[in-house]
This record gives sequence, C-alpha cells and structure tokens, in this order.
Amino acid sequence: MKNDLTCGVVRDLLPSYVEGLTAPETNEAVERHLSDCADCERLRAELASRDVPGAPEEVKEVDYLKKVRRRGRRRVMIAVAVTVLILALGIAAKLFLIGSPAIWDNWENPNWMAYTNVPNQLDIRFYSEFLDTAYCNWNVTNENGIVRVSARKVLPSVFHDTSDHWEHILLNGVREVWVSNQLVWQGGVMISPQIDRVYQAKTPYVGNAPAVGRVVSVARFNLWGDYTMELQTSAQPYRLTLRYSSSFTPEGMESGTKDIFQDMAATLVAIGNLDEIECAFQGGNDQSWSYVLTVEELNQALPQIISAYNERFLNQKDCPLYASVKDYGDSCADLDQLYDAMWWAIELGAYTPQVQS
Repeated sequence: MKNDLTCGVVRDLLPSYVEGLTAPETNEAVERHLSDCADCERLRAELASRDVPGAPEEVKEVDYLKKVRRRGRRRVMIAVAVTVLILALGIAAKLFLIGSPAIWDNWENPNWMAYTNVPNQLDIRFYSEFLDTAYCNWNVTNENGIVRVSARKVLPSVFHDTSDHWEHILLNGVREVWVSNQLVWQGGVMISPQIDRVYQAKTPYVGNAPAVGRVVSVARFNLWGDYTMELQTSAQPYRLTLRYSSSFTPEGMESGTKDIFQDMAATLVAIGNLDEIECAFQGGNDQSWSYVLTVEELNQALPQIISAYNERFLNQKDCPLYASVKDYGDSCADLDQLYDAMWWAIELGAYTPQVQS
C-alpha cells in the first residue's frame, strides 16, 4: 500500500499515536511511514520512553505524594494522641488533685466529729467513711468571729490519702464555727447537725404548708413510720397533726417518747405561730391515741425542764430560761440546748408526757 503520509503529518500524529488515541486506519498509515522513515521512528521511540509508566520522574513524584500522605497521617495520629493525653491528664488532675468542694451536709453521717476537751479550743476530726474519698486543700478563715472550715474532695492517691485530718480552732473572739455550710459551734454550745437543719428550715407561719413540710422533714418524725400532715389554721390555736399509718401502743412507744417530744418541742420553736403539735397513732383494737404538746403547756414546764438540765450538766454552759419557748428560736445554740433539755427532763422525771385517747 502506498505510504501517503508526510513526515510533518506523522510527527503531528505521533503524540496521539503513542498514547493510543488514533484510529486503526491512522495507526496503519503511521506505522507504514515509520517503517520507511528512520527520523520519525526515532521521534516515536523518544515519545514512547517519556510516557512509559514508572519513568524516573513520575516515580519520584508518586513517592513524594506517598510520603506526604504518610506524614499527614502521622501528624493526625500524633495530634489525636496528644489530645487524648491532655484530656486524660486533665481528668486525672480533676479527680486526684483539684477535686470538688467538700460538702458535709448529711446529718446522719457527717464524716466529722467535734470535741471541746481542751479549754477554749474546738478540735474537729475529719475522716473518710469510704475508701474512695480523700480530702485536700484545707482552708480555715475567720471573718468577724465567724470561722469557716472548708476543703476539697478528691480520689485517694499518693498525693492525698484517706487518713484523718484534724483542725484545732482557738475560740478567743470566735462567735461561730462552720464546717462547709453547717454550723457546728455557737457561743459555747456544740450544735448537732439535725438542729442546724431544723433551725435553717424555720418559718414564721404555720399556714405555709411547704415550709412546714420542710421543718417536719428535717426533724426525725419519720423514725416512727409514714405519716400524713394536717394543718389547722382556720382559728387559733393553730395545730399541726402528724397522723401515722403504723400501729403503736403507748407502751410500745415508751422507749421513743423522749425522742419524739424533743422533735415536737423543736418544731413548736421552728414554726413561729404554731400553738400545738400532735402525733397521732393507731393502737391496738382500733383505738387511736396521741401525744400532744402545746406552747402553753411547754411554757409552764420550762422552769423545771431547764433547771433539771442545768443541774445535770454543771460543767457546761447553762441553758437560758426564757419566758416563752418561742424565744429559743432566736439562736441555733438556744434551740440546741432546749432540744437536749427536753430529752433529759423526761429522762430525769422533770417532765412527764401525757397520752390523749
């Protein structure tokens, strides 16, 4: 077949020919020309060598891109690892070194005990009830005679363990001592956690049912079972009745009489215009009976109650005698002493509770 392609045409076609982009007829014509033209064949060979996959330049470029990708993946992995490490260190620091403010607000298990064995000094021992709790960063401040002890709660570690911690507070010029948000000492009187809560829950009006409910809930009335709360506020005397669903006889309640009358007296103080409180029970043979304590009755018995208490505890601060039991609500210390005095008055026979059928 006649070779009808010139060198100029073939050289224009060679790039497409080498890449396999030309038609079969064109390929045949180009190849006939190449068989007779050494110059064009040389050019074809040069073009073919440049486009061979894996040529040195292309291999270098591919290797470079792979290295870039590997470096990118490595940097991402390092960034993720560093981020995880920083978060882990932050969490560990929070749990073992920084912690959270310690709040001792459970009166049944406060994790501290206070002593006044040394004159004019209050010693407070803090301890960890559970092995997963430790305390650190202890701080004691005194502002205008109000001492506050605070700390932070952390997990035990080589930095902070669960061993006891003591604070020794000199009482010169001190009016109150607080542990976290709890009053523990006031004017020479150790304050029980329960009375601190009753005092903080005080309300002036018996008609405020939610506030009355808070006073009742922080007292220990639930020790004798479930109860419903009834309020008589339409006319004086204003009365609070706790009606228990559990059955007790007066004889069966004898061991708890001192405790329940303590709480009844504290409730009369904590609810400003409450005149009477009743704890009603269902006894045997469907016979109901009640303990009732009134402000009038308690006022009449106060001299005997306070006198018996002060004679029993000659070496501690005397409980003051006021004209009305309501006056014991002016300070937590007074309420705490009345609370203890009520228990001892019944124990010593200075006050005898009466059962109403």
